[in-house]
Amino acid sequence: MSVNPEGTWAIEEAKTLRGKSYTGTVKIYPLDRLYQVFWLTDRYHFAGLGFVEDNFLLTGWSFDSSYCVVLYRIGPDGTLEGRWTTPQFLGQVGWERATGGTPGELEGLYQVAGAYADNRTPYTNSLAIGKVGDVYQLSSSRSQQSQGIGLRLNDWLLVNWGYGRNFGVMAYEIDRDAATGHWTRPGTDKVAIERLAKIC
Repeated sequence: MSVNPEGTWAIEEAKTLRGKSYTGTVKIYPLDRLYQVFWLTDRYHFAGLGFVEDNFLLTGWSFDSSYCVVLYRIGPDGTLEGRWTTPQFLGQVGWERATGGTPGELEGLYQVAGAYADNRTPYTNSLAIGKVGDVYQLSSSRSQQSQGIGLRLNDWLLVNWGYGRNFGVMAYEIDRDAATGHWTRPGTDKVAIERLAKIC
């Protein structure tokens, strides 16, 4: 059974990728089949969108609205079954299927077929996945300017696409009124940790 992350959470323990501590709150609201997340920290304010699977809230975030978060389920044959959304979709979800991967290994070149949220606008493209440290790096033939950043959690690959370095991914594992998040952003091979306690 999936968790319900809705509510206000206090950031109890967290550090940036450069090792500097920060505090604040995280507000999580339902948005159709998704969750909208707002981080209000003593360093930055930013927002994101996320999917809930099992006991995880899997989010992509950005300092602006030019991002696209994708959640892939990794199949035993190497196929990636994805759902994706952007802030402009207002809670609606597109889908895509990436084939050509190697079982047991995410890195490689994939052929993608998918559709937008209206399910009437199909598309195809190629997708390349590499890995540096614990962080996955993605590129797509659909956009030469954007880049993807990702983390793997069990059979899930969480990816966010954006421009520059002001975006990333955050994966929370939720245990009742506590949550532990792992996050990263472009330009690093490191993963930082953020611990939350639910306020209400």
